[in-house]
Amino acid sequence: MDIPPQIVDKVQGFAEKRQRAEAFYETQKISPATLQAYNRKLDDTLRELQNQVKRQEDDLRTLREVNSFDLSKIGNNTWSRVAQVRRAKRAYDSLLKSETQFPAAGSPLPSLLAIEETTRLVKESKVSVAITAEKLSANRERLKTEEANLRDAHSIRDGLQRRIQTIGSEKATKEKKTAPQLARELVEQQQEKQSELESSTEDMKTTLYSFVDESLASMLAAEALGGPTVGDAPEVSDATLQLGYTNHGKPKKPRAAQPADPDTSQRRIDELLRQSAQGNDQPSNRRETAALEMRNLLATLLEAGSSYIDIPRESVASRFLVRAKVAQFHPRDARRLRLIDFGRTLDD
Repeated sequence: MDIPPQIVDKVQGFAEKRQRAEAFYETQKISPATLQAYNRKLDDTLRELQNQVKRQEDDLRTLREVNSFDLSKIGNNTWSRVAQVRRAKRAYDSLLKSETQFPAAGSPLPSLLAIEETTRLVKESKVSVAITAEKLSANRERLKTEEANLRDAHSIRDGLQRRIQTIGSEKATKEKKTAPQLARELVEQQQEKQSELESSTEDMKTTLYSFVDESLASMLAAEALGGPTVGDAPEVSDATLQLGYTNHGKPKKPRAAQPADPDTSQRRIDELLRQSAQGNDQPSNRRETAALEMRNLLATLLEAGSSYIDIPRESVASRFLVRAKVAQFHPRDARRLRLIDFGRTLDD
């Protein structure tokens, strides 16, 4: 049930006034003489009420003794029953005509009754205010929810109307076009989608190869040399790869500097010249070798799609792809590898 805000404001105002009145009376100091006189009045009023109750009980007892009768003993005599009813009527009439005894003018009984009634009303008002506040808060939250639902419904309605208009206009346009025109437009749409897909694929390949060259290659080379598994050591330098790892997987320490051997220096110069003659595409260190191997493997897997490819041996790159759940080995042949078909569930 909804309660008008005016009633809630009136109830809250009454509660505030009552609190201010209680605070005012609590601050007022009562003298002992006043308190003693008030208690004396209460005792007198209580004594008077007890005496009045006793007198009324005595009158009631006397009336019952005088007018006591048993209806079952009256019998079927009509006049006896009528006489008994008349006596009862006269008794009730006398009670109605009797004067009502009210408390004396200075009696605190009316004040006590008023205080008791006011206290009851205040307690009921407090409970009503609390219940009304809870209902008001719940109704406000419900109103917010309903308003949000209404806005969503309006948005959905507007979207559906726009969609219906768009579909209607497209349908009318298609009806005006011939079959060759529709086929040509469909082919152009498919070509645009294919171009966008190829562009996105190239961007993904570029990003993937950059990750391989910058981050993954050094870790692959470290694992191939007996070092930590890919992911355990995020940064591995070329100097560490050049020195290698011990049997316990620790990086080897650099050896002490030795006098340069003329023959060794000459062989090193010959190797550098030979590498320069072979071209810049050849890897110059172990990190680049691991990067080239991973890139070639990824390119082969992407070209094969969901088909298996033959790999000459199980390498660190293939094991990493399997651990990363990007590829999987053939169940009966570990020399065959393929990409996991992530879109199979979507196609199904």
